[in-house]
Amino acid sequence: MQKLIALFIGCILFSIADAQNNQLPCSKPEYRQFDFWIGEWEAFAPNGKKGGDSKISLMLDSCTILEEWTSTGMQNGLRYAGKSYNMYNAAQKRWQQYWVDNTGSITQYFNGHYEDGKMIVQTANEKVNDTLWQIQKMTFYNLSPDKVRQHGETSSDNGKTWVTSFDLEYRRKINNPTVMIDSILRSMENAYNKGQYRMLASYYSVNGKIVSNNTSINGRIAITDYWKSLIALGGTWKLSNEKTEKVGEQIWQKGVSVITDKTGKEHKVNFTLVFVREDGLWKILQDAYW
Repeated sequence: MQKLIALFIGCILFSIADAQNNQLPCSKPEYRQFDFWIGEWEAFAPNGKKGGDSKISLMLDSCTILEEWTSTGMQNGLRYAGKSYNMYNAAQKRWQQYWVDNTGSITQYFNGHYEDGKMIVQTANEKVNDTLWQIQKMTFYNLSPDKVRQHGETSSDNGKTWVTSFDLEYRRKINNPTVMIDSILRSMENAYNKGQYRMLASYYSVNGKIVSNNTSINGRIAITDYWKSLIALGGTWKLSNEKTEKVGEQIWQKGVSVITDKTGKEHKVNFTLVFVREDGLWKILQDAYW
């Protein structure tokens, strides 16, 4: 419990300091190291048998990565399920995961770091019974935009040797692009309604651009400035998803954007977004509106 209290206090203090600098609390690159895990997945064992389904999403203004796991098989009439909360602890400069499940189990992987395209988290050397102390470790390998390997290991000799406890290959569910794009649009609405213009700019690719009859904006800095000026309208933003289609390695999406500003005036445009994969995430390559 003391570790958790320290974690939460550290996060709060860091958030206050960053807010004073007019930045989102979790806008630094370290917080994005585990974003390759975000998405909806099916997980398979080395023998090809499906182990379960997992949904990984951002929450709390992109400060925390939420894992929601459900096993495929039943054991003693129970379908195993659990959730984990993953976050970069800026005060301690390390990643931490807190796991809870429907058997009443709690596991704290509070010693984590990112290196060479993989995330490694592990527990302290903890007492299992009167004769056994054990460290649990998980390594997440970013194999490709659509595959992640999760390798679980245990050590009973304080890290000298390791034994595999599980080995899963996560395969991204990519058959329903509408679901993925809907999730992005809802997150963009939320960012606008909270005045988070930097967050809105983060949904665009490195080479992203915004175009219209009278507008041509290229690059992250220019797009950030664009959203900063647009958010000055205030009010609320609503996006509709009228059509989504995957074409080769891109997703094309058409919809309607309505900003109801702080005076109650509606600003309505039609738009087309072209999404591409960048660092494992779908990003906007072109935002065209009229």
